[in-house]
Amino acid sequence: MARKNRPRRDQNPKRGRKRQTGPSSSLSRAAFDTNYTHEDAFDGGWHVRQIPAWRAVKDYTCPGCVGIIPQGQAHVVAWRSDWIMGDADAGRLRRHWHTACWRNRRQDLG
Repeated sequence: MARKNRPRRDQNPKRGRKRQTGPSSSLSRAAFDTNYTHEDAFDGGWHVRQIPAWRAVKDYTCPGCVGIIPQGQAHVVAWRSDWIMGDADAGRLRRHWHTACWRNRRQDLG
């Protein structure tokens, strides 16, 4: 009889695996996100995440040009990494930018 490479119906492949809730799961998601970078710029440190078109599910307003970033357009999300109130508060203040607006934002402010 030929061997089948499919698991049996009564076998649960995730049996015994539990989601970790301890300190080991508190690692930054950004460390595992391939679209995440950290930038040190003229105006301080920034966490920057590239959002591909398939993940852009809402319309956003770009703070650089005050234009609309339509649903389905790739763009950038940025938030401060050196915010005085902490990372949790800085994450709530994140903004969605057009990629070109983020690259060309005013550099004479610093």
